[in-house]
Amino acid sequence: MHRYSQFFLGVLSFYLFFLLVRFYFSDDYTDWIEADQDEIDLKSVTLRGDKSEIFGAWHRCFMENSSPITDAEEFWKSFVGISRKCDGQANVHQLGIVTLKNSDEMKHVVFPKIFNAGPHNLFTIGIGRDIRAEKQFRRKMLKLGNNVTFYGADPIPYINGELYTQIGQYFPLAIGGKSGISNARVMEKYGYIETNMIHIDIVYFFKEILNITIIDNLWFDAEGEEFNNDFFDIFYDNGRFETNGIDVCQVNIEIHITSDVPHRKEEFMKFMKRILEEKKYGVFFGDEFGHIRMYMFNYGSQYCLEKF
Repeated sequence: MHRYSQFFLGVLSFYLFFLLVRFYFSDDYTDWIEADQDEIDLKSVTLRGDKSEIFGAWHRCFMENSSPITDAEEFWKSFVGISRKCDGQANVHQLGIVTLKNSDEMKHVVFPKIFNAGPHNLFTIGIGRDIRAEKQFRRKMLKLGNNVTFYGADPIPYINGELYTQIGQYFPLAIGGKSGISNARVMEKYGYIETNMIHIDIVYFFKEILNITIIDNLWFDAEGEEFNNDFFDIFYDNGRFETNGIDVCQVNIEIHITSDVPHRKEEFMKFMKRILEEKKYGVFFGDEFGHIRMYMFNYGSQYCLEKF
């Protein structure tokens, strides 16, 4: 009898240990330990900083500090410092920008400032086997009473497909500035490789495949595709988004330096100087970890200004 009791206790202990381990690695555990942070982040909807005043202060600061720089290498090295300085001077935090964390990077979002804001979407272009930030965003938005429709695209289905279908619709596609075959750096099973890849035009993807012209959140991390086929054009006045009636509100984008470094730094400087000249987007939270990451908000869209 004593032997059976020991066996039963052993089985019970193992089963309880199994349940604890499963809970530790579950979304429920993540939700539980992040509940306090959710409470802090959700208060961001009460921040009603004057968007026009904040954008104006940020723009003046960035122009004053970046306009004298004409060397692409110097511009690249100075970008993050200027970004942090101008974010602080303009009190960008008053916009209610919240930080979400993936395993190795951060995303930034502004929650809708109006209750029951209607349909909301988020597009992940380049999933990279990690949807922690997407799950955080979904949880926080649900607590605010907002449902989010997720769309993810990555040319490598391995892991990415299984992950993203947990939260939304997955497309095994490489998205870029134009349709065609071009070189891409992609994460295969054992790491990154460079290979020729069929790319789908981002305008065609949104407008023809999905029939969507309002984009609330775009997270673009396509391992260098931002430098191919005039991709940056989508953000410009009279660019391909604007001429096709596509409105994008918030953008998290990673600017990659992997090959042809001088050319890419030159293109990045041209891109930023045009963004500043046109005064359509605010560019905040510049960060560098090998590449440059930044968050953009569309001040040229009445829809975006009213919703966020």
